[in-house]
Amino acid sequence: MRRLPLLILAAAVAAAAVIALSTVRSAIIAEQKWQAFRSRGVLRVGVDPSVHPFSFFGASGWDGFEAELAKLLAKQLSVRLEAIPVGYDGLYDAMIAGYVDASMSMLTPDPLRTADFAYSRPYFDAGLRVYAPRHRLRTMDDLRGLRLAVARGSEADRLARWLERRVPRLQRNSFATDIEALAATKAGLTDGALLPAEVAIANGCPPINPADGGSCLSLHPIPYVVAVPRSEARLLEVLNRALDDLDRDGALVQLARRWFR
Repeated sequence: MRRLPLLILAAAVAAAAVIALSTVRSAIIAEQKWQAFRSRGVLRVGVDPSVHPFSFFGASGWDGFEAELAKLLAKQLSVRLEAIPVGYDGLYDAMIAGYVDASMSMLTPDPLRTADFAYSRPYFDAGLRVYAPRHRLRTMDDLRGLRLAVARGSEADRLARWLERRVPRLQRNSFATDIEALAATKAGLTDGALLPAEVAIANGCPPINPADGGSCLSLHPIPYVVAVPRSEARLLEVLNRALDDLDRDGALVQLARRWFR
Protein backbone atom coordinates (compact mmCIF):
# COMPACT_ATOMS: atom_id res chain seq x y z
CA MET A 1 0.00 0.00 0.00
CA ARG A 2 2.87 2.37 0.80
CA ARG A 3 4.18 1.94 -2.73
CA LEU A 4 1.08 3.59 -4.24
CA PRO A 5 1.85 7.16 -3.01
CA LEU A 6 5.43 6.73 -4.24
CA LEU A 7 4.18 5.66 -7.66
CA ILE A 8 1.83 8.64 -7.81
CA LEU A 9 4.67 10.96 -6.79
CA ALA A 10 6.98 9.45 -9.40
CA ALA A 11 4.30 9.84 -12.08
CA ALA A 12 3.77 13.47 -11.08
CA VAL A 13 7.50 14.18 -11.22
CA ALA A 14 7.76 12.51 -14.63
CA ALA A 15 4.80 14.51 -15.95
CA ALA A 16 6.32 17.75 -14.66
CA ALA A 17 9.63 16.88 -16.33
CA VAL A 18 7.88 16.22 -19.65
CA ILE A 19 6.03 19.55 -19.43
CA ALA A 20 9.24 21.41 -18.54
CA LEU A 21 11.11 19.74 -21.41
CA SER A 22 8.30 20.62 -23.83
CA THR A 23 8.34 24.24 -22.65
CA VAL A 24 12.10 24.51 -23.11
CA ARG A 25 11.88 22.89 -26.55
CA SER A 26 9.12 25.33 -27.60
CA ALA A 27 11.22 28.27 -26.42
CA ILE A 28 14.24 27.01 -28.37
CA ILE A 29 12.18 26.56 -31.55
CA ALA A 30 10.63 30.02 -31.13
CA GLU A 31 14.09 31.57 -30.73
CA GLN A 32 15.44 29.71 -33.77
CA LYS A 33 12.50 30.87 -35.89
CA TRP A 34 12.96 34.43 -34.65
CA GLN A 35 16.64 34.46 -35.55
CA ALA A 36 15.84 33.07 -39.00
CA PHE A 37 13.22 35.79 -39.47
CA ARG A 38 15.66 38.52 -38.43
CA SER A 39 18.33 37.17 -40.78
CA ARG A 40 15.88 37.14 -43.67
CA GLY A 41 14.79 40.71 -42.93
CA VAL A 42 11.40 40.24 -44.58
CA LEU A 43 7.92 40.07 -43.03
CA ARG A 44 5.86 37.84 -45.33
CA VAL A 45 2.16 38.52 -44.78
CA GLY A 46 -0.62 36.39 -46.25
CA VAL A 47 -3.49 38.56 -47.48
CA ASP A 48 -6.88 38.31 -49.13
CA PRO A 49 -6.87 41.36 -51.44
CA SER A 50 -10.60 41.41 -52.13
CA VAL A 51 -12.29 43.58 -49.51
CA HIS A 52 -12.26 47.37 -49.90
CA PRO A 53 -11.27 49.39 -47.88
CA PHE A 54 -9.42 46.83 -45.74
CA SER A 55 -7.35 44.92 -48.28
CA PHE A 56 -7.36 45.26 -52.07
CA PHE A 57 -5.08 45.62 -55.06
CA GLY A 58 -5.07 49.05 -56.70
CA ALA A 59 -2.90 50.94 -59.15
CA SER A 60 -0.03 51.04 -56.65
CA GLY A 61 -0.31 47.41 -55.54
CA TRP A 62 -1.69 46.10 -52.25
CA ASP A 63 -3.60 48.92 -50.59
CA GLY A 64 -6.17 49.62 -47.88
CA PHE A 65 -6.36 49.96 -44.11
CA GLU A 66 -4.69 46.61 -43.42
CA ALA A 67 -2.09 47.16 -46.14
CA GLU A 68 -0.98 50.45 -44.59
CA LEU A 69 -1.05 48.90 -41.12
CA ALA A 70 1.17 46.03 -42.31
CA LYS A 71 3.63 48.56 -43.74
CA LEU A 72 3.74 50.39 -40.41
CA LEU A 73 4.31 47.11 -38.55
CA ALA A 74 7.17 46.15 -40.88
CA LYS A 75 8.70 49.58 -40.33
CA GLN A 76 8.43 49.14 -36.56
CA LEU A 77 10.20 45.78 -36.90
CA SER A 78 12.85 47.28 -39.24
CA VAL A 79 12.16 44.70 -41.94
CA ARG A 80 10.85 44.74 -45.50
CA LEU A 81 7.19 43.87 -46.10
CA GLU A 82 6.20 41.23 -48.64
CA ALA A 83 2.45 40.85 -49.19
CA ILE A 84 1.51 37.41 -50.54
CA PRO A 85 -2.05 37.05 -51.89
CA VAL A 86 -3.45 33.64 -50.94
CA GLY A 87 -7.20 34.17 -50.54
CA TYR A 88 -9.15 34.08 -47.28
CA ASP A 89 -9.60 30.28 -47.25
CA GLY A 90 -5.87 29.78 -47.67
CA LEU A 91 -4.55 32.09 -44.95
CA TYR A 92 -3.97 29.33 -42.40
CA ASP A 93 -2.70 26.83 -44.96
CA ALA A 94 -0.10 29.36 -46.14
CA MET A 95 1.24 29.62 -42.59
CA ILE A 96 1.30 25.84 -42.15
CA ALA A 97 3.24 25.47 -45.41
CA GLY A 98 5.71 28.17 -44.36
CA TYR A 99 4.89 30.44 -47.30
CA VAL A 100 4.10 33.34 -44.94
CA ASP A 101 5.10 34.42 -41.43
CA ALA A 102 1.70 35.88 -40.54
CA SER A 103 -1.77 36.48 -41.97
CA MET A 104 -4.04 39.51 -41.64
CA SER A 105 -7.18 39.94 -43.69
CA MET A 106 -10.16 40.62 -41.46
CA LEU A 107 -9.22 37.57 -39.36
CA THR A 108 -10.94 37.03 -36.02
CA PRO A 109 -9.56 34.70 -33.32
CA ASP A 110 -10.69 31.12 -33.89
CA PRO A 111 -10.80 29.12 -30.62
CA LEU A 112 -10.66 25.87 -32.61
CA ARG A 113 -7.22 26.80 -34.00
CA THR A 114 -5.40 27.92 -30.85
CA ALA A 115 -3.42 24.68 -30.61
CA ASP A 116 -1.56 25.61 -33.79
CA PHE A 117 -1.94 29.40 -34.09
CA ALA A 118 -1.75 32.46 -31.88
CA TYR A 119 -3.36 35.87 -32.31
CA SER A 120 -2.21 39.42 -31.77
CA ARG A 121 -4.05 42.04 -29.79
CA PRO A 122 -6.93 43.50 -31.86
CA TYR A 123 -6.19 46.35 -34.27
CA PHE A 124 -9.81 46.91 -35.35
CA ASP A 125 -13.26 46.21 -33.92
CA ALA A 126 -15.85 45.51 -36.62
CA GLY A 127 -18.76 45.25 -34.17
CA LEU A 128 -21.68 47.65 -33.95
CA ARG A 129 -20.99 50.81 -31.93
CA VAL A 130 -23.15 53.12 -29.89
CA TYR A 131 -22.11 56.67 -30.79
CA ALA A 132 -23.29 59.12 -28.12
CA PRO A 133 -21.18 62.31 -28.32
CA ARG A 134 -22.69 63.92 -25.21
CA HIS A 135 -22.30 60.88 -22.96
CA ARG A 136 -19.50 58.78 -21.47
CA LEU A 137 -20.05 55.08 -22.06
CA ARG A 138 -18.22 52.26 -20.30
CA THR A 139 -20.78 49.44 -20.08
CA MET A 140 -24.26 48.59 -21.32
CA ASP A 141 -25.68 50.03 -18.06
CA ASP A 142 -24.67 53.50 -19.25
CA LEU A 143 -27.38 53.24 -21.91
CA ARG A 144 -30.14 53.52 -19.28
CA GLY A 145 -32.73 56.09 -20.26
CA LEU A 146 -31.06 57.00 -23.57
CA ARG A 147 -32.86 57.51 -26.88
CA LEU A 148 -31.04 55.36 -29.42
CA ALA A 149 -31.33 55.93 -33.18
CA VAL A 150 -31.07 52.98 -35.57
CA ALA A 151 -31.56 52.25 -39.26
CA ARG A 152 -34.89 50.47 -39.68
CA GLY A 153 -34.56 46.74 -40.39
CA SER A 154 -30.78 46.72 -39.92
CA GLU A 155 -28.60 44.57 -37.67
CA ALA A 156 -28.45 47.61 -35.38
CA ASP A 157 -32.26 47.66 -35.25
CA ARG A 158 -32.34 44.01 -34.20
CA LEU A 159 -29.74 44.60 -31.51
CA ALA A 160 -31.59 47.69 -30.24
CA ARG A 161 -34.79 45.64 -29.88
CA TRP A 162 -32.81 43.16 -27.78
CA LEU A 163 -31.42 46.04 -25.68
CA GLU A 164 -34.92 47.48 -25.11
CA ARG A 165 -35.86 44.33 -23.21
CA ARG A 166 -32.77 44.49 -21.00
CA VAL A 167 -31.81 48.11 -20.42
CA PRO A 168 -34.27 50.12 -18.29
CA ARG A 169 -35.94 53.08 -20.07
CA LEU A 170 -33.87 52.72 -23.25
CA GLN A 171 -35.87 54.02 -26.23
CA ARG A 172 -35.34 52.83 -29.79
CA ASN A 173 -35.93 55.42 -32.52
CA SER A 174 -36.04 54.11 -36.11
CA PHE A 175 -34.84 55.98 -39.19
CA ALA A 176 -34.57 55.02 -42.85
CA THR A 177 -30.75 54.77 -42.96
CA ASP A 178 -27.65 54.85 -40.77
CA ILE A 179 -26.91 58.36 -42.06
CA GLU A 180 -30.34 59.60 -40.96
CA ALA A 181 -29.90 57.94 -37.54
CA LEU A 182 -26.53 59.65 -37.20
CA ALA A 183 -27.96 63.01 -38.28
CA ALA A 184 -30.71 62.74 -35.66
CA THR A 185 -28.09 62.22 -32.96
CA LYS A 186 -25.98 65.14 -34.15
CA ALA A 187 -29.09 67.34 -34.17
CA GLY A 188 -29.89 66.37 -30.58
CA LEU A 189 -33.10 64.53 -31.50
CA THR A 190 -31.67 61.35 -29.96
CA ASP A 191 -28.95 60.73 -27.38
CA GLY A 192 -27.01 58.29 -29.53
CA ALA A 193 -27.01 56.11 -32.63
CA LEU A 194 -26.20 52.42 -33.00
CA LEU A 195 -24.02 52.25 -36.11
CA PRO A 196 -21.79 49.94 -38.18
CA ALA A 197 -18.14 50.24 -37.19
CA GLU A 198 -17.06 52.05 -40.38
CA VAL A 199 -19.73 54.76 -39.97
CA ALA A 200 -18.96 55.18 -36.27
CA ILE A 201 -15.21 55.48 -36.92
CA ALA A 202 -15.81 58.02 -39.70
CA ASN A 203 -17.57 60.16 -37.10
CA GLY A 204 -14.98 60.05 -34.34
CA CYS A 205 -15.02 56.59 -32.77
CA PRO A 206 -11.58 54.91 -32.44
CA PRO A 207 -10.82 51.64 -34.26
CA ILE A 208 -10.57 49.97 -30.83
CA ASN A 209 -12.53 51.40 -27.91
CA PRO A 210 -10.40 52.44 -24.91
CA ALA A 211 -10.93 50.53 -21.68
CA ASP A 212 -11.73 53.72 -19.75
CA GLY A 213 -14.73 54.53 -21.95
CA GLY A 214 -15.64 57.49 -24.11
CA SER A 215 -18.47 58.60 -26.36
CA CYS A 216 -18.47 55.24 -28.20
CA LEU A 217 -19.34 51.78 -26.94
CA SER A 218 -18.84 48.45 -28.71
CA LEU A 219 -21.61 46.10 -27.60
CA HIS A 220 -20.53 42.90 -29.41
CA PRO A 221 -16.86 43.29 -30.38
CA ILE A 222 -15.63 41.61 -33.56
CA PRO A 223 -11.85 41.92 -33.21
CA TYR A 224 -9.59 41.80 -36.26
CA VAL A 225 -6.16 40.38 -35.43
CA VAL A 226 -2.87 39.20 -36.92
CA ALA A 227 -2.48 35.42 -36.87
CA VAL A 228 0.89 33.64 -36.59
CA PRO A 229 1.91 29.99 -36.13
CA ARG A 230 2.11 29.20 -32.42
CA SER A 231 5.82 28.45 -32.85
CA GLU A 232 6.39 32.12 -33.79
CA ALA A 233 6.10 33.35 -30.20
CA ARG A 234 8.85 35.97 -30.53
CA LEU A 235 7.31 37.39 -33.70
CA LEU A 236 3.92 37.66 -31.97
CA GLU A 237 5.55 39.43 -29.03
CA VAL A 238 7.13 42.13 -31.21
CA LEU A 239 3.97 42.51 -33.32
CA ASN A 240 1.94 43.14 -30.17
CA ARG A 241 4.50 45.64 -28.97
CA ALA A 242 4.40 47.41 -32.34
CA LEU A 243 0.58 47.52 -32.28
CA ASP A 244 0.69 48.97 -28.75
CA ASP A 245 3.09 51.67 -29.94
CA LEU A 246 0.92 52.54 -32.96
CA ASP A 247 -2.14 52.74 -30.73
CA ARG A 248 -0.39 54.83 -28.08
CA ASP A 249 1.04 57.41 -30.48
CA GLY A 250 -2.25 57.82 -32.37
CA ALA A 251 -1.05 56.29 -35.66
CA LEU A 252 -3.78 53.61 -35.56
CA VAL A 253 -6.50 56.23 -35.17
CA GLN A 254 -5.05 58.39 -37.96
CA LEU A 255 -4.91 55.38 -40.25
CA ALA A 256 -8.54 54.52 -39.54
CA ARG A 257 -9.60 58.13 -40.15
CA ARG A 258 -8.03 58.00 -43.63
CA TRP A 259 -9.82 54.86 -44.71
CA PHE A 260 -13.18 55.20 -42.97
CA ARG A 261 -14.66 58.60 -43.78
